[in-house]
Amino acid sequence: MKKLAAIIAALVLILASAVSASAAGLSIVKVTPKDGAKGMQPSNMAVKIKFSEAMDGGETADAANKDKFVISDPEGKTIDFTIVHSDKYPDELWIVLTGELTSNTEYKVEIKDGIVSAAGNKTADPMTTTFKTRNVQTDSYVSMAFMLVMFGLMFFMGQRETKKQAAQTDVYYALEAAKKLNPYKIAKQKGISLEEAMAYCDKEKAKAQKAVDKANAEKAKAQAAKEAEMAAAAARIEAEMAAAHDASVFKVKGPRSVKEAGGRIPRSVRNRSKAKEEAAKAAEKQRAQNAKGKKSKK
Repeated sequence: MKKLAAIIAALVLILASAVSASAAGLSIVKVTPKDGAKGMQPSNMAVKIKFSEAMDGGETADAANKDKFVISDPEGKTIDFTIVHSDKYPDELWIVLTGELTSNTEYKVEIKDGIVSAAGNKTADPMTTTFKTRNVQTDSYVSMAFMLVMFGLMFFMGQRETKKQAAQTDVYYALEAAKKLNPYKIAKQKGISLEEAMAYCDKEKAKAQKAVDKANAEKAKAQAAKEAEMAAAAARIEAEMAAAHDASVFKVKGPRSVKEAGGRIPRSVRNRSKAKEEAAKAAEKQRAQNAKGKKSKK
């Protein structure tokens, strides 16, 4: 008798747990972007909603669920979207917004109650979140500022190189002066023989040429260092801009098709596309027949 009572009590507990789990129903686990997020990209924007159950309930569920989401701008204008499923994330619905959003604008995402899961369970609590698109104009200003810094650096380095070249100018004048030395005049001035004067002139020319060669080598080395420094600066600025951009942007990988991204387009959308293609082919065929009929009459 005690054993039977224990079995009945266990069954009651199991049934109570099942009823409790069923009463819990469907719930929203996470919304991306999170409430109040900023810096969202105006194009290729999507809101990902993660639920406590699988959400791929077919076209009927998609049609019912689409009315449960409203995305609007500050003036109350609603934004069109498509519900997309991902085979990799069966417990998510992707609300893919169509068209380009307005820069530096806050959008409201309203999620109503009654969203249906694949198992037929429904959400009970509505919620509202917001996200703000990035300021594209500010991005342009930042890029311009980086360009101005880069040009300023180029100007500074150019001025420094000009000063170096000015300091080396004397060696070129010395070489030209050495080439113009007159051995006869040197012999007379120094009271030496013509052979000694010619040897003196050759020595001065060689000395001046050596100084010029050294200056040219230093100039080439400085130019190479300048180019390397500019390339490193440009790479560093570009990397910093890319890092700043990536840190504040919610990315939707694209421009790939929904199928390539691992999602599945609802059958109703595929059927409409197929109907349009068949209508276009039929119209083309009819035009061809009409053209052929006109030629036959002639």
